[in-house]
Amino acid sequence: MKRNLKFSVNLGTVLSCLLAAVLSACSLVQYSPVPTIDHIDPDHGYRSRNHVTDAHNDENMIFLLFSGGGSRAAALGYGVLENFYHQRIKPTASGDTLLDNIDVVSGVSGGSVLAAYFSLHGRDTVPKFENEFLKRDFQQELIDEVFSFSNMPRLLSPQFGRGDLLQERLNSVLFKNATFGDLALYRKGPFALISATDMTRGSKVVFTQEMFDSLCLDLSRMPVARAVAASSSVPLVFSPLTLNNNGGNCGFRLPEIFSDERREYMMRYNIRDVKNIVTSYQNSVMKPYIHLVDGGLTDNLGLTNLLDIYDTIGSEQLSKIISDYRKLKRIVVISVNAQNSVYSGIDLSADIPGTSAVVNAVINVPIDQNSRVSLMRFRHLVDDWNTAMHRSVGANKVFVHFVSLNLKDLPESQLKFDVLNMGTSFYLSPSDVDKLKQAASVLLKNSSEYQDLIEELQQ
Repeated sequence: MKRNLKFSVNLGTVLSCLLAAVLSACSLVQYSPVPTIDHIDPDHGYRSRNHVTDAHNDENMIFLLFSGGGSRAAALGYGVLENFYHQRIKPTASGDTLLDNIDVVSGVSGGSVLAAYFSLHGRDTVPKFENEFLKRDFQQELIDEVFSFSNMPRLLSPQFGRGDLLQERLNSVLFKNATFGDLALYRKGPFALISATDMTRGSKVVFTQEMFDSLCLDLSRMPVARAVAASSSVPLVFSPLTLNNNGGNCGFRLPEIFSDERREYMMRYNIRDVKNIVTSYQNSVMKPYIHLVDGGLTDNLGLTNLLDIYDTIGSEQLSKIISDYRKLKRIVVISVNAQNSVYSGIDLSADIPGTSAVVNAVINVPIDQNSRVSLMRFRHLVDDWNTAMHRSVGANKVFVHFVSLNLKDLPESQLKFDVLNMGTSFYLSPSDVDKLKQAASVLLKNSSEYQDLIEELQQ
């Protein structure tokens, strides 16, 4: 009896100590805010405007857009980069391959992993990214972290979640503590546009200093891994990532272009929409934090960044801005869309679909629909722009080339069936990685727009 009593007392003491340790750890795990700014310096930080201004000493401005889709998107995008690595074009100051001449890379969700890495490492991305990310079971490593006893106290904290663990793993494996300040100063590749979604407003948050000016935050101090984790935080799978808001405390003002109401209805509507979003961030007392989830919920292709610029500024004003770049002859936009179409078989039965099928539909159906609308709108934009260029007289004529690479456009084959039925996760078998790389080669070979572009770029 005494021995049992002693055992009970010792067990109680151990459990009490463990509980105290857990509670103590929970209290220590707190959100680390992004440093604030008290004024805006237009010449400082990770700014797209500064990059675009510096980039136009040649004839081309090339945008490469990677869609969401977990490792499936990263592998397809990597296959495209492999092809660009070997594709020779007319030499420029940047190099003599298409990969060397990408000016801007955009990434959403799984595509943001590759986009950020490409921005950091440039042409070294081939073959480093495949070896460091695609060929490892990143998902299992992440699951091990989630269920690790050592992480349990942190995961019990209200200010730390699975999204934060994703950031830590991405940082350890790929980004090695790189910040956006490092991207601004030391990147070897193109300017990267990474976006996430504000879960309360349903609006897009782009990780550039222009956006962070409205929040009165210094983006240069933020880890790249946190932006990529936020862009990849699929609801329910990963927890949202927190971003502090200091809006209203640094003298931020919208550019003059947003104050001109003498425009057609659609442009006035878009200007008001931007104003409403930015204005909501200026009251940081009422909105001191923003919670970020998967960027694919608002823009799975990265095309809306370009559509928003066109809709807000208008074709006439945009044409005047572009005409200032005397050497520029063409703008190239290459969209890599890894959207899948997994066959579920639910329509073969009268049975009510299960929770997993319903959740997939709730997330994927709107994303797929928004992507179709964005593609259609962008094709119309390109057609209208090029038609106007053909009709223009005397102006510096800059034509837009749009190349859309979509898994669903593969020719009917076993390869198409296999890649479209790959799920969205952070793991692919080596054979699946090879199939997606093959799919990239097939799409580029079969794209008449791409083949015509290469012919022009080689002249």
